[in-house]
Amino acid sequence: MGKKPKIGCIVSTLCFVAFTATIYYEFLSHHSIEGKLGLFKGGCLSLVFFLVGLLASDFTWRITSDYYSFKNLWIHYTSLLFLRLASFIFHRLVVKDTRNVRGVQEKFILDLIKSNALTDYGKSHDFSSIKSVEDFKSSHPLTRYSYYEKYIDRVYNGETNVMTSLQPYILAMTSGTSGQPKMLPTVKKGRSLFFTYGLLPLFHILFTNMDGINNLQKKLKFFYTPRWRQTPSGISIGPNSSSPTNSQAELSFHSTPAAAFDILSEPEALYVYLLFGLRDKKLGYLEANFASLIYTAFVSLESNWKDLLTDLRNGYIKPDLNIDSSVRKRLNSELSPFPERANELQTEFERGFLGIAKKIWPYMNFILCVDSGSFQVYGDLLRKTYCKGLHIYSPIYAATEGFIGINLWPFSPDSQYLMIPKVLFYEFIPIEKSLSCEQPDTLLLHEVTEGEVYEMVISNCSGLYRYRFGDVVKVVGFHNQSPIVEFMYRQGQFLNVRGEKTSEKLFYEAFHDSFNMVMVGYSLLDYCCVEQLPQSGEETPRYIVFMEVGSKEVTPSVSLVNQLAEELDKQLQSSYIYKSFRDKGSIAQVKVHLVKPMTFSKFRRTLILSEKATPNQFKVPRVIRKSEAIDFMHQNLVIQP
Repeated sequence: MGKKPKIGCIVSTLCFVAFTATIYYEFLSHHSIEGKLGLFKGGCLSLVFFLVGLLASDFTWRITSDYYSFKNLWIHYTSLLFLRLASFIFHRLVVKDTRNVRGVQEKFILDLIKSNALTDYGKSHDFSSIKSVEDFKSSHPLTRYSYYEKYIDRVYNGETNVMTSLQPYILAMTSGTSGQPKMLPTVKKGRSLFFTYGLLPLFHILFTNMDGINNLQKKLKFFYTPRWRQTPSGISIGPNSSSPTNSQAELSFHSTPAAAFDILSEPEALYVYLLFGLRDKKLGYLEANFASLIYTAFVSLESNWKDLLTDLRNGYIKPDLNIDSSVRKRLNSELSPFPERANELQTEFERGFLGIAKKIWPYMNFILCVDSGSFQVYGDLLRKTYCKGLHIYSPIYAATEGFIGINLWPFSPDSQYLMIPKVLFYEFIPIEKSLSCEQPDTLLLHEVTEGEVYEMVISNCSGLYRYRFGDVVKVVGFHNQSPIVEFMYRQGQFLNVRGEKTSEKLFYEAFHDSFNMVMVGYSLLDYCCVEQLPQSGEETPRYIVFMEVGSKEVTPSVSLVNQLAEELDKQLQSSYIYKSFRDKGSIAQVKVHLVKPMTFSKFRRTLILSEKATPNQFKVPRVIRKSEAIDFMHQNLVIQP
């Protein structure tokens, strides 16, 4: 494949040179103006032929989707040319900023304070008197969400110039993983910074590391249209994460037709996404915000493949799929019978789903999704099962509060992110001070130490200043002067029955290692934890784990599950604090319960509906505290012999 463009370019160039030399020779030989004008036109024509030949040769070596119109194929091609140039430029700008972290950060925060000095918030916090980073840190307290609620209420009710001089275009809802969902004003400048200093440098990484990105293939992206609400003043309320609503410019690059994004219920939308994705054998890559969304898609594919192939053979969507009739009509107009493709897929599905992604999409190059933190369990599952043999790249570290970093090392076994100095102002609280003090001293971006763990504090262009949003990171290195961090956990997802504060990361690593040691032949599909069940009646607190397993047809025995609990408890004692409580008998041994198949799929769907969340940003809570969620798990326990 790699030789074709070279051959095409060489042939085009030789033809152009030969023709141009002939024209030039004839041009010198003619003395009349008419003759020279004709030869000049011929020279221009030769240049046009050369460029057309060059473009044609460039097209021929790229793998191209069979479902592109010429217009959309050309848009994709020219977009790649633009992205290659723009991404190169902005990647260099990011690298340049990492050589002067202190200066870039200082300029960012002082410009931000100056631009918002005349807002109500700026006046009440005397922004006009702040002339340095030291002034800012000494005059403005560290904050949490409650600090802003009265201001956000005013924004909600239509007041302007409250927190920012720029009017918010959206009130962004957080996922609520570590508590109640929060509503955060967001200005368009934040989205612009994300595009220029996040997405564009990311494309440079893709262009230089992933050959397949240069092809003209479509992608299958699992994201869903939110159910937007409006404030009385007309500001949209919903997620600010990637969705069809804010990705209109790129929807033609998706295997999913635009009509499918009008389906607001996830199961029905996912069915349609899969149907059109299966149709296109030349899909280039899969993408989602989180690995859990891709895992959910493959679980649905394994459950529904027979219906999907029937629809593919018939050339229309099954009548009992609960979608609007006008949407159905538009989707059916995009379909025609594909019996050959359906038969090909059936052969692969009947052989099994191990590594199925690469079997049904043989031209697929990679997968883009976050697989760190809470999503590590799904990333591990995908690599072992459905997506075996495909590379998963976790490209971006971001939250509703702002874009934080980019992963410059796509083939590193651990997802590590370079912090971008020009998009947020960062401060760091050493973790040992994080939980003991509400107003601890902070370190700046250039002051952190490799190997240390910190709670991150941010100030952003949407009106949050010195905001403690709960993310805990470990500094694992530096790129020039800018830290490289690994996401550890979000505060609020601790297990804490005696003040030991076992983090999500520590627990998952202990559980993962224990499971692999004891549950040979099984796969960990999902899990959550409870801090001593309220209805248990036990005096000594403990951790309770609900897990769902797969792979073997035989349900794990009680003795095997108990053995897992014993091993998990031993692994958790690698934490000195937990071990000391266990030695004193202040914490009882962990209990592990097995839940029925598909429990977590139902749990996820129930939470999304009850909390009116969007699947795009939903995270299964690893520590559940609501009585309804605990009851749900108990109702789905496997009755073991």
